[in-house]
Amino acid sequence: MRFIVPLLAVLVAGAGADSLDYTRQSIIVVTLETGAINLQDMAALGSRALQTLKSASYDRDWTVGSYLSSHTLVQRRLERMNLANQRLGTKYLSDGTVSTEYEFPLTGAVLGLMLPVTSAPRLLGRTACPTCGQSWPEGKEPPPGVKVVPYETGTVPEYTGILIDAKGLEYRPALFPRVVTESGDEVIGADFAKPEQLAQTGLVGCFHDRTQALTSDRIGANPLIVRALSVTGTNSCDLVISQADAARIHGSKSNLDLLSRCRVAFLFD
Repeated sequence: MRFIVPLLAVLVAGAGADSLDYTRQSIIVVTLETGAINLQDMAALGSRALQTLKSASYDRDWTVGSYLSSHTLVQRRLERMNLANQRLGTKYLSDGTVSTEYEFPLTGAVLGLMLPVTSAPRLLGRTACPTCGQSWPEGKEPPPGVKVVPYETGTVPEYTGILIDAKGLEYRPALFPRVVTESGDEVIGADFAKPEQLAQTGLVGCFHDRTQALTSDRIGANPLIVRALSVTGTNSCDLVISQADAARIHGSKSNLDLLSRCRVAFLFD
């Protein structure tokens, strides 16, 4: 299942249904051609891919288009970029035209240009002194330069990833979604990810099938699975979880390492 971003565009002969496929982290441009495509047409494909991207959600409040309008330098760089692409399947239609799909990856240079501004993340649940490991007093702010760590006691489960189950909710994907608590505290988001990893893989993987998620390299066979309670935000792309589940996710250094490496996926319809 793809989430289709409507776009009317003509190339050679006919109109293509261009889309942003979040499960592939790619823009898909479809052409109807009567002959070989030339370099000028390839430039038109890149323009169509960019228009499709602009229609997508950037985060809970912005579309990519509105983000770029507020970041004109990023927009100029993106418009000048020679977007990488590869030719996918081709279909030969009865009227003699050829339908071809071209894939433009989002990850890498494109996402790298549009990374959000981040701040120091705040851990939820019990925290500890990074030096002695003792429980940090609740409500006491760490002094400048001190980063508290999760308070760990006993054996800590070693998960292969984190899977947020949003099946049955009206979730709409975005480039930079978040997972938050009911009070709005961020649990998963760009603040917890390494920027280079975020650019190379995207913040979260997207799956419609649980088996595919559990057999993926992204989260592995033994992920921490958390059920989302609802969606929030203007673009319905942020997922809400309980405070208890937020504390579980932030409950170990190994889990925080998973967040930093973007080993997170959303499961939705």
